[in-house]
Amino acid sequence: MALIGAPNVGKTTLFNAITGSSELVANWPGATVDVKMARVGIDGLNLCIVDLPGTYSVDGAGPEERVTRDFILNEKVDAVIVLVDSTNIERGLFLAIDVMELFDKVVVVLTKIDEAEARGYKIDVKELEKELGVPVIAVSALKGRGIRELIETVAKVALGEVKPRPRLGVVVAPEAAESHKKVTRILEGRGVSPRLAAWLAARLLEGSEWAWQLAGRLLGDVEEVRAIVEEESRRLREAGLDPVVAFASEKYRIASEIASRCIKGGRAELVELSRWDRVFLHPVLGPIASLGFMFLVFLATYVITTGSPLDIILDALGFHTAARLLESYNLMELVAHLMDAIASAVEHAIPNPVLARLVGEGVLSSSYGLGLVLTFMPLVVVLMAIIGALEDSGLVPRIAAGIDRFFRLFGVSGKAVFPAMISLGCNVPGVLAARVIDNPAERHAVIFAVPLIPCMARFTVLLAFAEVYFGGGLRGAVAVFFVYIVAVTAFLFTLRLASRRFGAEPEEIVLELPPVKRPSIKVVWWLTWDKIKHFLFRAGTVIVAFSIILWVLANFGPGGYLGPAAVTEKSYAVDMGKILAPYAEAVFGVNETIAWRIGFGLLGGFVAKEVFLDALAAVAPGSGGLEAYHLNPAQALSIMIAVTLYVPCVATLATMYAETRRLKLVAAALLYDFIAASVAALAVRLLATLL
Repeated sequence: MALIGAPNVGKTTLFNAITGSSELVANWPGATVDVKMARVGIDGLNLCIVDLPGTYSVDGAGPEERVTRDFILNEKVDAVIVLVDSTNIERGLFLAIDVMELFDKVVVVLTKIDEAEARGYKIDVKELEKELGVPVIAVSALKGRGIRELIETVAKVALGEVKPRPRLGVVVAPEAAESHKKVTRILEGRGVSPRLAAWLAARLLEGSEWAWQLAGRLLGDVEEVRAIVEEESRRLREAGLDPVVAFASEKYRIASEIASRCIKGGRAELVELSRWDRVFLHPVLGPIASLGFMFLVFLATYVITTGSPLDIILDALGFHTAARLLESYNLMELVAHLMDAIASAVEHAIPNPVLARLVGEGVLSSSYGLGLVLTFMPLVVVLMAIIGALEDSGLVPRIAAGIDRFFRLFGVSGKAVFPAMISLGCNVPGVLAARVIDNPAERHAVIFAVPLIPCMARFTVLLAFAEVYFGGGLRGAVAVFFVYIVAVTAFLFTLRLASRRFGAEPEEIVLELPPVKRPSIKVVWWLTWDKIKHFLFRAGTVIVAFSIILWVLANFGPGGYLGPAAVTEKSYAVDMGKILAPYAEAVFGVNETIAWRIGFGLLGGFVAKEVFLDALAAVAPGSGGLEAYHLNPAQALSIMIAVTLYVPCVATLATMYAETRRLKLVAAALLYDFIAASVAALAVRLLATLL
């Protein structure tokens, strides 16, 4: 069953209501657009629901339309479910008519029926069924209304127990009817089935490039057909008819007439700017408000999960006990304490000391592997929940529109704000978020630059260094803020550079601005869980695997297991660290004894940036911690810059390749980030030393 609907029609909500959000997400071959699949059991039947990308038309040229069109044309589809917004049926019927031109087994679903009724609309569902000739089901996904009836109807259509008979054929403008018949007859004469021929003839007259590609696959030689189509198209244009506009206008006319016969009542919705629109769409206030809103999102995430900077404010106001409690018992610290307790219990339960340390310390501890991933989960969950609430409320497209003018200075559109904002939590979902950008060149430019945005893992490293080498407080905050300024500047500069290199032109933002409303808790949960799964499965597995490898390197040497004592010159970690020792000496200005340890930390940070601290702790001089390195402020600041900017983590690199399928792009990003980090770190150290 193919599930098709326009953006903001409630498709994700309905899909989750039908399937329970137990979907398999996959990239369709040749595309970077998600196709979600889930199985639903009913009365002994196993239905596979395929959630196709949101699209306004089957005929469009964008990646969403292409994936949707290729799927319903090339795959064995037993039924097509077309979603129509009950609050705007006239517009939604355009897509339904589009689909019914090609398929009989169609079920039309009226979404948000509760909202339509609240506005006073009276929709005659039975009359709409007669007008279209296919089953029509009214549903409210949030309230569970009509879901069972929908599944049963779709199953009957797929099995042939209910046989839809769409009343509309291929819709063309009356003035183009003769031209359309002529091209259709030519295609039928070349062996194309009558229905497909009529549909393809309309698309060829519109001048669609993908239609010619389809004709080439069906016919082989298309020169004869091309000559006739070009002649008919020329004749129509000489008569003042643009087939694209005329055919679309005819579909909208039919949709409007059907809607007028089937819908009564309803309060007129005035099309005017809301208070939110007046701010976010203002040419001056828009960029400022959008950037400020993004900052508030980040700040709220951090306050909820770590208590900072609320603990600093409480401390400054004299509430020292409350500040210490918030610092020690925030969400992240509680998860870390829980994972450490579990790790300790498991370690004591395993008799083999090596295996016990590997599982307890290398996998479950909050310093490594799974424990490390779960420790950062509160940050990811809260950030994704806030973004999900913004999506469902209708504010996200307004933020994108507001920041568009600012991002165009750097060669990309305002849609780049989504990957950048999400990357503040983690670069992996940040790279995935670049899918909102339709233009491939612009999308690749954003993917190339977005790993420079400091994620939460790097923020943890910055806080640790700021606390040890800048004394925390105001000096520490200034040091961390300075690193963020450098990182964001590098991101924007790289965006400009990459957009030119990839030949990207900022696409015009064409966004539907849905009404601003109170977000639904259920929808926010669905959106959040969808993103959390990607973080856990894509990032978590990689981090766990490589953290185990890192633990082994730090605890084994040519002579075997070294025991729980401090790592000595006999470990593999020393040999690994010495690879980058000359680099650390040159860039950070440290001696050879410290250089190999920082080199080992940088290798660990390649797995996950937070592992950088664990690696430094594992090989720290004597039995000390980070303070045992005795760095001066200039050295510490240069390391903070380097860790923030240097090579993306393994999970991010893997996701970059999965999204682009361009190994050269990933390799170039790896080299570019390393060079940028080295230059910036060296420049900051030399400048700080002079000052």
